[in-house]
This record gives sequence, structure tokens and C-alpha cells, in this order.
Amino acid sequence: WHLAVFFFKGYFILLYFNQITEGMVCFFLVCGKPSLNTRIVGGEAAPPGSWPWQVSLHIFSHFCGGSLINDQWVLTAAHCVSCTAGLTVYLGRQNQSESNPNEVSRTVTRIIIHPEYNKPRFNNDIALLKMSEPVVFSNYISPVCLAAFNSTFNNGEDAWVTGWGKIGFHGDITSDIQQSWKLLEVDAKIVGTPQCNCDYSNTDVDSITDNMICAGFREGGKGTCLGDSGGPLVSQQGDRWIQAGIVNFAVGCAKPKFPTVYARVSQFESWIKSHITRNQPGFLTYVSNNTEDPLKLI
Repeated sequence: WHLAVFFFKGYFILLYFNQITEGMVCFFLVCGKPSLNTRIVGGEAAPPGSWPWQVSLHIFSHFCGGSLINDQWVLTAAHCVSCTAGLTVYLGRQNQSESNPNEVSRTVTRIIIHPEYNKPRFNNDIALLKMSEPVVFSNYISPVCLAAFNSTFNNGEDAWVTGWGKIGFHGDITSDIQQSWKLLEVDAKIVGTPQCNCDYSNTDVDSITDNMICAGFREGGKGTCLGDSGGPLVSQQGDRWIQAGIVNFAVGCAKPKFPTVYARVSQFESWIKSHITRNQPGFLTYVSNNTEDPLKLI
């Protein structure tokens, strides 16, 4: 065993390793800290570098989002990916139709889909993508922290979601054509599981499971849409941004009383660690500041 000692934010941090390999990085020291961050349907264009972990998945063109979780792995939704053929990851991208001076791209050499995906329907909608080679971090490309298993996200907690999805309402194709190619950001509120189950009770969704987390606004008007799938839902704790969810599904786009349903990242910590054994992602425990009753129905 080896002992590594770091001085970080006024604290000495001791880490024990049974093996140290050349180039090993402790990603919990660097994750979730966008240097340029000073925030979809109803959203605003995100300034370059605001969300440096956001990735765009392409097969000929953008179809899903994802998040960078270390120097060679991307987290996304299982329903977004099936095979590596033609699949390209773009990092540091801001606009889908203009030049992106801070961008790099990688092909995908391996896809790992959760073995219990869609059992029951929509459950365990999570996948890992291994890129062809590692990326170098910059102000525009860096990993997000991931919510550890014991994290809590209470009803009403603030969160943000980002993506290049459609932004038109009720078939408003004109606004979609004009604006959907910019990376957009929108704030959202965590919706407790009991309320979310109630909202989806008259749909074809079996249930909102413990492996899911919901976020949106009761009044609708802003949220995720087609093209945002696989992207991250993040919350801020101190100076860190921690990924709580992966865009999974919703009824329509930003419809009232239908929050977006996400894969709950904290439920998959052990599964992710079992597949990424070198340079593991940074897992941090998120402790909710919101004390609203999680069982409250609106």
C-alpha cells in the first residue's frame, strides 16, 4: 500500500492506494470546477466554458449529450447509444453550426450499458463511453464531479441542465431552427419522488424508481427536449458542481406538471467504479440545503 498526501483548501488529505501507476490522477481534486462559470426549452445561451464537462454525441450530427467524468470516459444515457460505429464525442463545443476554436473530438472504442437497463421500463438508463484517447483539460474541457451514493437531493433543491435540444414549444419549428444549435442552460427544481410518481401516474411509465430523480417546474415553460438526452443535471455545492442526474425522459417538452426524469447518478457509484479502475471519477457527497418535505404533494 502507498500513502499520498495532498494539501487542499486548508486541509491535509490522505489517500491510500494499493497500486500507483504513472499518470494517475485524483479527479475529486479537479472535478466540477469550471474556471469560466460565473448556468433547452426556455433556456439561455451558455457562455463558453461555463459547462466544460458537457459533450455532444454525433453520428453525422448531434443527437445526444453526455458529460466528461475523467480524461477518457463519458457518462450518458443508455438509450442514446448502441454501437461504436460512427460515434464521435465532441468536447469544448459551444455551437453546432459555427466554428468552435476550443473543441476537440474523439471516437469511441467501447460502450458499457448497464446490464439492467429498461428493467423495468426506463430504469437504469445509464452508459459509459470510453474515448479513443485521453483529453487534455483546459478552461473549456474538464470533468464534472459525480454524486456519491449517500448524496441527498431534496424536493425544491436548485439544479441546472444543459444541452443542444430543441427549444420550440408545441411544434414551434421556427424558433427551433433559429436557436437550437447553441449550448443552452436552464435552471430547474428537484421534484420529490412521491410527487413525480403522482405526475406520471396516468402515463405509460411503470413507476419512478429509486434509480431516478426528477426536476422541472410545476408551471412548465422551460426544461429538456429532444436532443438533450444523456446530458447532465448538476447542482452546486460550495465551489463544486456535482452531477445528480442524466437526462432520461419526459412527457413532451417542458409541459406543466411533467418534470423531466433523470437517471439518479448516486445510485450507480459502485457500477461506475467497477468499470473505470484507473483514474476514477471524482465522487462527492451532495448534502441538500433544502429542508422541504420530500413527501409533500403539490
